[in-house]
Amino acid sequence: MKPWRELVSIPGRWLAPLLLAVFALTTITVGFALQWRDADQRVTEFESRRLLERLGVEQSRLSAQSGLANALLVRRLVGGLGVYSGMLHAYLVDEAGLVVASLARADIGRPLGEVLERQPELAGLRQLDDLIPDGSSVQVFRPPGAPYLFGQAAIDTGGHLLTVADLSLPLAQRQAGLRDEVLREALLLALLVALLAVLAHLIWFRRAERLARTLATMGEGQLQVRAGLQGFDELALIGAQADRMAERLQAGQAQLRHINALVDRSPVVVIEWRNEAGRPMSYLSRSVAQWGYQPDALLLMDMRFHDLVHPDDLERITAESAANQARGTDEYRQEYRLRRADGQWAWVDDRTSITRDADGKVSSISGVLLDISALKQAQTTLERNNAELEQRVAERTAQLSAANEELEAFSYSVSHDLKAPLRGIDGYSQLLEEEYADRIDEEGRQFIGRIRRGVQQMGALISDLLDYSRMERRTMESQQVDLLPLIELVIEGHGADIRAAGTQLNLKVEPMVLQLDREGLAVVLRNLVGNAVKFSRGRTPPVVEIGSRVEAGRRLLWVRDNGVGFDMKYHDRIFGIFQRLQRAEDYAGTGVGLALVAKAVQRMGGRVRAESQPGEGATFFVEFPE
Repeated sequence: MKPWRELVSIPGRWLAPLLLAVFALTTITVGFALQWRDADQRVTEFESRRLLERLGVEQSRLSAQSGLANALLVRRLVGGLGVYSGMLHAYLVDEAGLVVASLARADIGRPLGEVLERQPELAGLRQLDDLIPDGSSVQVFRPPGAPYLFGQAAIDTGGHLLTVADLSLPLAQRQAGLRDEVLREALLLALLVALLAVLAHLIWFRRAERLARTLATMGEGQLQVRAGLQGFDELALIGAQADRMAERLQAGQAQLRHINALVDRSPVVVIEWRNEAGRPMSYLSRSVAQWGYQPDALLLMDMRFHDLVHPDDLERITAESAANQARGTDEYRQEYRLRRADGQWAWVDDRTSITRDADGKVSSISGVLLDISALKQAQTTLERNNAELEQRVAERTAQLSAANEELEAFSYSVSHDLKAPLRGIDGYSQLLEEEYADRIDEEGRQFIGRIRRGVQQMGALISDLLDYSRMERRTMESQQVDLLPLIELVIEGHGADIRAAGTQLNLKVEPMVLQLDREGLAVVLRNLVGNAVKFSRGRTPPVVEIGSRVEAGRRLLWVRDNGVGFDMKYHDRIFGIFQRLQRAEDYAGTGVGLALVAKAVQRMGGRVRAESQPGEGATFFVEFPE
């Protein structure tokens, strides 16, 4: 296993503190290395400034002793440098290179070169001769890697002061301070790491362990448990999602159990087969008990499903299944007979579903079987009843045809045989009125007039009854009817009555083509317009409005007049045959016209209604669907 894999396999409660400790140690180590490298430079800079200040002071003091006349005082001044912290050597050298003052008496009066030869570590002082320019300058120099700091100050009398300071002590002190500081920081970081580890365990890892236990419990199928983690961190979010997932799974489990219970209680039998010869069964719902079988016992017998199928049906359903699988049809239906446990046969409706793998091969087959034995029995009965019904319909059709023929004969008889005497009565009464008028008194002439009016009324009534009968029996021929030309034709037919009454006619007809029976619509319009002209007579002026429009998915026609009107409580009565609201002496008619309108509209798939008030006219509406 790779190291990084081994690392990430460490539990988080140990890995996190370990990483924190490694990070802390790395931070301390890097910081210490940087400060350690910087310590030498800082000590050198500090001690160089300090030595420069001291040399500057001593340069001024020694320069004040012009000519170095006062040798004792000069030696005291140089000797005083011995109290300077870290000062190892101090030499006051004249122009000839002789040491005139030093911290060591043995060096006085000797050439500087001789003194330095006995102390090789002070060879760096020789370099100062080249670095010190002419004049009263002060120079401090530290050779690379040397633990000494060399200084030189030019004296006005021509000599110069040379010093050697030891840096070992301040370097050691600085490094000791760094070690103490690093130790303190290390202890502090260790405490912080320990505190963070404890907090991480209390706040994070203990909650993570709780979440892991909850998920493990859920994985074992105990979906009633919940993580219940509070907060807004990642663990709380994961826990909340896990709780919601468990709730959904629990609800799904409950629903699945409910569905299984419904399936077990229902007449439906669910079966799953393995895709092998004979279709061995791998699952059976408990509802198979309706055929006398127990699912567990039937599965333990390792019985093939095909062993239960009727031999006469087996070859057919096997061929159908093979054909459907070859075509890629994954859902299909079959009907066949299945052997019950008692040896009887049950007809079943099998709805089969096929599941395929990624390569398109059949991996499993399932079926939903419904016992349709009662339905099959009912179909047999229904076929027998249908045959009987067809025979009865044929008989009734023949009877109806005979009745229609008789009705046609009756209509012919009424039209010819009944109207012939009426025409005779009307003709003879007319001759009597015209040729014998001078022999008949006034009362007799009135009787003759009443006879003629009665005959005409009887003829109109017979004609209306025949029209109503024909409307009931005639075949309605659906065709496209342009409304406006038909309305104009109807108005032309009532032209004499309109002119005689002085009726004002208003047309508000929108262009409209209706798909219905043309003659039926003509009958409706003739009767409605005739009624409007008749009942508006006597108004000043009589007004009749004919209109049409399309609204709310319907085609609406209306005929409106300003005539006598009627009370709406008689609305349904006026569409009945022989129903009249006005006296025949005031308004002639048979009481059949509106009944004929209602019958025609009803046969064309529409409806008719009216709106009216006594003395304020009436509006008749005819509606047809679009």
